[in-house]
Formats: sequence, structure tokens, C-alpha cells
Amino acid sequence: MAQGLAGLILQLEAVKSHLVDQHHERALEIVTQAMGRARAALAGARDAIDDLRTETITSANLQQSVEAEIDHFTTATGIPCTSHLASLSMVPAPLCEDILRIIAEGLTNVARHAQAHQVWVEVESKDGFLTIEVRDNGCGFDTTIGAQQIGHYGLLGLRERARLLGGQFALTSTPGDGTTLHLSLPGNKRVEIP
Repeated sequence: MAQGLAGLILQLEAVKSHLVDQHHERALEIVTQAMGRARAALAGARDAIDDLRTETITSANLQQSVEAEIDHFTTATGIPCTSHLASLSMVPAPLCEDILRIIAEGLTNVARHAQAHQVWVEVESKDGFLTIEVRDNGCGFDTTIGAQQIGHYGLLGLRERARLLGGQFALTSTPGDGTTLHLSLPGNKRVEIP
């Protein structure tokens, strides 16, 4: 919800700038996009409330849930996403909700910051580990600065989820050369989540 509101604020600031410069057509385009984003944020809030009342995500429906998240991302941003998700069927039940949230957060970061034209989401099971990678061809950033901005908790949340699940989180990014979020989790054993 906070991410959706932050995106709306950025769009409204852009509208204000275009109105001041008498670029009414561009301002109208951005207002239309902002209305769509507001509707999506409202739908997301309603979905979050519904999620509190519905069944948990299981290995049987995890791939479908991730595909729905990717479809939502593509619809909202217009950025194509190539995915390889077959290994999701092997995810132990205690990890399913976290895997979905990790991928959703990675896509949210792309939507908010990357200015990408393509995204890739890949999940692979190998040697007892589950690896999740969310990669984009966007603008990239200096990881020593971007990861420490006050009020930005997405990357911190990903690191924390990885730690709680006994996994490793890595971020690779270079200005002008895209960003890759890489998470490696023990996929062959049950994880006790506190």
C-alpha cells in the first residue's frame, strides 16, 4: 500500500510540473495513469485484506499465484516479463507464502525504480537449494547508496526474509546496466518459520 501511494505521489508531482509548463496533454496522460495506479492500489489493499481471510498458498497453487502476480505487474506497468517457474511445484508448504512475497517485492522494486523494458523471473531447484532471481534491464543503481535510503524497506525486507528462511540474498546492480535480485533458500527441507 505504501509503495502504491509513493508511486501516486511521484505521478502527481509530474502532473504538477507539466501543468506549470503548460503541457496539458501530458499532464492528462499522467493523471489517467495515476487513476489506474490508485485503482490498482485499492484493489491490492482489498486483496491483502482478503488474503487474511482465505486459505494459505500451497505448493499446489504457488505457481498459479506467482503467475497472477506477474500478470498484475505486466498489466500495471506494460513491462514484459519472461518467467521460468516449473520448480515452484517442489517448494515446501512453509516457504510458499514467503516465495510469493519475495517475487512480488522484486517486481514492485522494478516498477518503482528500474525504468526497465524487460524483466525475467526465474525459479530453479538444484543441489537442495531453491534459487529465485528477479532481473531487469533497467537503469540500475549504486548499491552502496540505494540500499541505505531512509524510508525504503523493500531490499531490507528481502534480506530479512532470506535470513529468517536460512537463505542468502544478493543484489547486483550497476548504474545503466540493470539489477538482479538473487535469493538462495534451502529447498529440500522443512523450515520452521518463527
